Amino acid sequence: MTDEFPLGARTVGVLSLISSLIAFHISSLRCSASHTLTSLLLSYKRHQGERLATPFIWVKANHTWKHPRETQEDLIRELTRRHAKTEYGRKNRLGEIQSLDDLRKKHPLTTYDHFKDYIQRLADGEEGLFLDEKPVRFAVTSGTTGIGKKIPLVNFWIEGDAQTRIISRLAMYRGTHTPSPVQKRGLLYTHKKALFTKSDQPVTPYTYIHHRDFKRLSDLSSPPLAFTITHEPSAMYVHMLFAIDDPNLALLSSMFTPQLFRALKSLETNWPAMLEDLSTGQINSKIPLIPDVRRSLEDYLRPDPARVSQLRREFEKGFHGIVKRIWPHLVATEGIDILGFREKLEETYSFGVPCVSWGYGGTEGGVMAANLWIHEKEPQYVFFPISAVFEFIPEENNLDEDPKTLLIDEVEVGARYELVMTTRSGLYRYRNGDIIQIVGFHENCPVMRMLYRTGEHVNLFSEKMNTQVIRNAMKVTFESWPGIHLVEWTVAESPLYDPNNSELYYILFVEVDPGEGELNVTQEQKAKFDECLQQEHAYYKFLRGSNTVSPAQVKLVRPGTFSELRDFTVSHTTASVNQYKTPRKLRTRKLIEWMMERRVIESGAK
Repeated sequence: MTDEFPLGARTVGVLSLISSLIAFHISSLRCSASHTLTSLLLSYKRHQGERLATPFIWVKANHTWKHPRETQEDLIRELTRRHAKTEYGRKNRLGEIQSLDDLRKKHPLTTYDHFKDYIQRLADGEEGLFLDEKPVRFAVTSGTTGIGKKIPLVNFWIEGDAQTRIISRLAMYRGTHTPSPVQKRGLLYTHKKALFTKSDQPVTPYTYIHHRDFKRLSDLSSPPLAFTITHEPSAMYVHMLFAIDDPNLALLSSMFTPQLFRALKSLETNWPAMLEDLSTGQINSKIPLIPDVRRSLEDYLRPDPARVSQLRREFEKGFHGIVKRIWPHLVATEGIDILGFREKLEETYSFGVPCVSWGYGGTEGGVMAANLWIHEKEPQYVFFPISAVFEFIPEENNLDEDPKTLLIDEVEVGARYELVMTTRSGLYRYRNGDIIQIVGFHENCPVMRMLYRTGEHVNLFSEKMNTQVIRNAMKVTFESWPGIHLVEWTVAESPLYDPNNSELYYILFVEVDPGEGELNVTQEQKAKFDECLQQEHAYYKFLRGSNTVSPAQVKLVRPGTFSELRDFTVSHTTASVNQYKTPRKLRTRKLIEWMMERRVIESGAK
């Protein structure tokens, strides 16, 4: 008897049924109207697959948090197995390192200089140096505390970073809600053109998007060529233009919270022009764009009078809580918060919508910790034992010549440590310069809070003051300046500015927003900063009392100065706008003089 339904026909039938079910499911979901069929299916596949896998992802993550030491022991064995036969592995006898105790006993603590020659040779095309696989690209650190460093990124590193990013995202959804798999996300991104090594490997910032990466771009609200724009104001304008066009936007994201603030400030300033663009389908001619990029972007603009009218009504009401009013289905705004902009956002533009500082990480190690408590006022992060092997130098010992380290199960709540890591990209016992504080445990894994960078200590007479002390003093100071809001700040040491002057003092540069009033700051109000600094730092108080150190000087700078500083830094260094962080300490006389030129004389000063 012949088969009435041959295998091919049954297969077609099954596929048709699956396709119908998927189509029916998508039709029931909240969906961004700007999707093409391709982007719709790619976005659905990615996010629906992630949603289905969520229970398994959490089981695996919880296992590592319950057994962090065991997970770290497995990781170090895997790393030394991979690297043992390289030139570096043979020289440093990595094959003999089979445990974390072996690592501490047999390998020295390192800094970038320890690996610099190997990395340069790798970039020049040599193989078998210290990694068992060829780099996919080289990422450049932001250079916050010095010159940017090239870090080779291999597939093993990328796989680990992808896992930890997924967990960080799922943690945010747990604290809010999971968006539809076909809602688009707004990403604020300014492009930094890739350089290339002698071996033709790309050198890029850690966050790098190629405009032909259609899989990654499928769920983003901006068209592909928006991710080629290198001028930040133009990039912010374009990304926000396409974001406000989508009432079903799921997320508004950036690497750091200052970018979010700048983008929403740009919206507040430029909304009449943006609504004109959405009405006409043409981008404002005053926005500098390459002609081909402009034409491509305008092809995606579809005039929508109803949306324009809706936006106009909301904008005319003012911008407090504007995020919730124009994107009622937004899950959150997100960006790593290390400069305090999260509070500004939640009090102003994103009032009613959480601003999530989703993780802790860096170019060397990728995403190394996740925020599972997104509604806590102070961001805190649980380590990922799979991302890197972690060691901890007690803060009081971090200036010792050969300090002892503690492992992930040996740290104590309340204690402060300099972080050391052995990474998936071949950096062994690497001191990354971050000082953290352990604030608790999740399961058996430590939870940390970022405090400051060791490279941003300021020092006049052996007081070695960290920038957290300065931040605390500033917070109290500005509470006594009624009606004036802090925009940004940085500090410098007087000997660097005026080496011929024997007087020692700190110079604090601050940019402020007086609100609707006039800028009126008295010398008495400025002096409050030095008083608060003495209260925060006992040795500084002693130095001031003995007249060894003179009072700190507060210099107000004109509006926009720190934006100019960002642009100046990005144009003269390897830093990209996406990963730029305001330096809390100025390191050159040239920069201090540059800031001095931008001082303002406020009215009413005494």
